[in-house]
Amino acid sequence: MVYYIVGSLLLVATITDIFWRRIPNILVLIYFVSGIFVLHSDFLIRFCISLIIFSALYRLKFFGAGDVKLFSLIIGFLGVYEGINMSVIALIFAGAGALVYLIFSAQLVKRFNMLVNYCIRVLACGRLEKYGEYGLRDKHMMPMAPYFLAGFILWRCFC
Repeated sequence: MVYYIVGSLLLVATITDIFWRRIPNILVLIYFVSGIFVLHSDFLIRFCISLIIFSALYRLKFFGAGDVKLFSLIIGFLGVYEGINMSVIALIFAGAGALVYLIFSAQLVKRFNMLVNYCIRVLACGRLEKYGEYGLRDKHMMPMAPYFLAGFILWRCFC
């Protein structure tokens, strides 16, 4: 039953992420309540801990707020081990998709230079900084939910 819940979460999140570039809080709330109803305190503990950990990625602007909530819901539902396994598969898909996008949009060299400059800034000041400032419709931002859906489908088929 949990896999159907996660699959439906990722399907709806994919649709909203593609069309509106956001994952609505009402969607997160609905699945949060269903997670507590189905899995009780186990879900709540996993969700809260992963939300705190992944919030650091949001603060550094590596991921959007919706992506962090999606990470947390997935780990809340699937558990730490299975949630991280599925997320790694999804992030591999996202990395491949980003590489293809950067190559075809002629941004690869520019983005690589941005990454090098970020690494130099971090090494120079000795602490992590924000990667960059982007708007919701910025061409550098890409929806992550479709990659999570693809990763979930592949994970369910082969793992």
